[in-house]
Amino acid sequence: MNKGFGVTVTVVQPGNQEPTTAPLVVVAQDERDAELVAARAAGPNAHAETLRELTDEEVLAHGLDLQTHGSAKVLPLLNL
Repeated sequence: MNKGFGVTVTVVQPGNQEPTTAPLVVVAQDERDAELVAARAAGPNAHAETLRELTDEEVLAHGLDLQTHGSAKVLPLLNL
């Protein structure tokens, strides 16, 4: 069964010394799967870290469909 997870993704672009970090919410089977989904969505220079599983209320608030494995949404602010 899929669950919602809060994940941070850090991307280091070639030639850029400062990494860019973004918060995402993703639909995945477990924490490791959430990291893989987020890293794939961000590209080849990405590293993801799961912060925590979302509550049912947070899943609804972010409009996540738990039937759609691999869906991800970037958050404007880290609010997990």
